[in-house]
Formats: sequence, C-alpha cells, structure tokens
Amino acid sequence: MNNPVIDKEVENLNEAEEAILAIAMHSPNALPDIFSSLTVDDFFVSSHKLIFKAIVELNSNSKEISSITIVDELDNQKKLEQAGGVDSISEISDKFVTDADLESMISIVYRKSIARKFEQKLKNIEKERLTNPDLEEVINKAQTELLSLDLANNKNNVEVIGVTMDKVLKKMQELEKQTETLLGVPSGFRNLDEMTLGFQPGDLVILAARPSMGKTAFALNLAYNASISKKNNKKNSIAIFSIEMPKEQLTNRILSMSSQIDYKKLQKGKNISQFEWENIHKANDRLQTTKIFIDDTPGVTIQQIQSRLHKLKRDEDINLCVIDYLQLISTPGSNGTDRQNEISNISRQLKRIARDIGIPIICLSQLSRSVEKREDKRPMLSDLRDSGAIEQDADMVMFLYREEYYDTKKDFNDKKMQDTELIIAKHRNGPTGNVKLSFNMQFGKFIDLSN
Repeated sequence: MNNPVIDKEVENLNEAEEAILAIAMHSPNALPDIFSSLTVDDFFVSSHKLIFKAIVELNSNSKEISSITIVDELDNQKKLEQAGGVDSISEISDKFVTDADLESMISIVYRKSIARKFEQKLKNIEKERLTNPDLEEVINKAQTELLSLDLANNKNNVEVIGVTMDKVLKKMQELEKQTETLLGVPSGFRNLDEMTLGFQPGDLVILAARPSMGKTAFALNLAYNASISKKNNKKNSIAIFSIEMPKEQLTNRILSMSSQIDYKKLQKGKNISQFEWENIHKANDRLQTTKIFIDDTPGVTIQQIQSRLHKLKRDEDINLCVIDYLQLISTPGSNGTDRQNEISNISRQLKRIARDIGIPIICLSQLSRSVEKREDKRPMLSDLRDSGAIEQDADMVMFLYREEYYDTKKDFNDKKMQDTELIIAKHRNGPTGNVKLSFNMQFGKFIDLSN
C-alpha cells in the first residue's frame, strides 16, 4: 500500500529538483548560489543527477547553459536517454519558476539529501553493531559518522575577520579568567614586489614547500600585508580558503603576527601581561579595519570556490585569493584512483577562475618526498607533487626553503629567527631569483632582510 505522506514528499522533492534545474538553465546569476549549495550527489532522481552534472561541466568549460547545450552535452556522453531524453529536458526548461523560489528549493533538496545520508549512516552503524563486539569502537565510529553530517553545510561559510576576531578575543578572555607604486597587489616584501610588481590580476601563483617550512604562515603574511595596503585609497579585500585549519585558529595566527605575541601563548590564553593585552587590542583595532574573508569549509570543491569568489568579487570587490591548500580541494564523485588527473584539472580550473574574476590566486601546494633524498634539498619545479600540470598552469611558482630545518643541531632548531629563502622558480611575466627573508617562529612572522 502506498503511503500518501511519502508520495507527497517525493513529489515535492521532484518538483524542487526540476525547479533548480530550470533556474540553472535560464538564470546565469543564480549559478553561484546553486553550485555553492549543492553537488550532483544531493539530487535524488537519477535523471536529474545527470542533467545537473551536465550543467556543472558546461559551466566549468565556460559554455552557455540551456536545454539545447545540455542535450548536446548528454548526447556526447551517450547519456541522453538515461537523463529522460529531449522531451523531458525541454519540459523542465519550460517550467515557470523564478529566482525568488531558489532558496526554498535548495533547502528542500539539500535537507532531503542529508536525510538520505543519515538513513544510510544509521544502517552502517547498525551493521557495525551486529558485527563488532567492541562497543566503545562502535560508538566512536557512530559519532564520527553522524558528526560528518551538517545541515548547515550548504550555507555560506564566509565570515569577515572582524566577526571571527570577536570570537577569538572572547575565548581568550574566558580562558584568562580560568586559572600604489605597484601594478598588482603588494606582498609587503620589497625585493619580491620589485620582481613581481605585485601579484597581478589573473595570475595563478603556486606557493610550495615541504611540511613545517612555514608556507601557511608565509601565505598569511602575504594576505595580511596585502589587506593593510591600499589601492585607489581603498584597502584591498582578501579571500582565504582554509581547507585544513578552522577560521579561529587561522585568525589566532594572524593576531600573533600582528600583535607580535607568541602564538602558543594566545592559544592557551593564560599569563598574558597588561602590556601584551594592549598589543592585542591594538592589533584587533587594525584587523577590524581590514577586509579579510575566511572560508573554512572542509572538503570544499573547485565549483564552490569558483562560486564563492564570484560572489565575493561582486559584493566585496576582492583583490586577492589565498587557498590552503591545492591537494585538499575535493572532487565530487571521485574515488581517488586517478588523483594526478584530478589535480591537473583543479590547477587548470584555478587558472581559469583567476582570469575570469580578474584577481591573483595564491594556492599552496605540497612537494613530493623526492626532495628529501637529495643532498641539496632546495626545491625544484620537478618536486611539485601530483602533477606537472601545476607548473604548466601557474604564472609563478614560489618555494620556501629553510636550511636550518634540516640541521640536526639543537641550537639551530631552537633559534626563534631562521633564515629563509623564497625561491622564485618560475615567473611567466618577470625574472626568477631568490628573496632573502627571516622567519620569526614565535609570531609566524616573516621579515624582509632587504629592509
């Protein structure tokens, strides 16, 4: 016997999915909201999955999205009949819906997607309970499974740093109570700016290093320095996609750098002197006037990055984007067996996004372990991990190298200031060479030795 309640829910879901597809076909301005909220896997009806996937691919290739181009795309993939055929796609395209309906339709589709994932995870948990005698392990796995679900995941995770700063300061206070001369965006480092004339709109800049060399810290130095500089008497707006680190931790790092107070001390929130609190408040005042937008969505996709950057460009006129880091960008529907090709595609898309939006994108990247096997451990272009396409797509490739990192002598590794080389290994529109810096490990701050 059919359940009328379930039948009605399925009917509503089908209508919501069709409405979203129809809006995508007719309203280019709605695409950023759709792509930043939903993935192919969020659609329930199999034919709708195929249609939406075709829309995503057309958009990724900068092609027009319409019922005609969707039919052509699906026909080329030999999936047109699976998607319902020409008549079905035309019917969806002819539906009368407005952009005003979009938010509610997205909510219906996303919540139903979460509900399906929830049901599947409950089945997985029950299966684990029946086969695993270790109850504690079962409970831990169940918690991990359920915590991975997030009803708010399709919402915008971008937050201006001033809001995050308020949270960081509040948390620190709670813990204490318990026992234009440049053409592009300036880096804040004179020799680097002389070589680059600033980071140029449309450029993809790869910043790579081995783990613990300080690439996240250096990227934050670049973002902060850019944010306090002005273009046409207006401070630069910066977007940061922090895929690995929560925005509160990232903000703490920026606060440490700006206030010149030990990062570990800020983390603990204890034994902070009155003088240090004054420095913290001064740094907070400076940061409140900046426009650094941080998105810490775990597993963000290249489509979501593209959509959110388009919105930030439209709403905030951003001047620079930093992504930490390349290998953590997700590819929906991938099983990870051909990660090299996936990374190639992601780097290619990042270059296209930089050009389309007209901003420089600085993307951090890992280096392969091969660098550790050489006597001279200075990175080379061949050390870029996962794909040679990264080198090809990038307008500039920069490596961070600290010789002292490899020195086993304790007195070297305990030094608070460490000499650092910024190696410009590729520069499509300018010179290559080295920039000498000093890295203050306490504050995560890089000092320009040319000054």
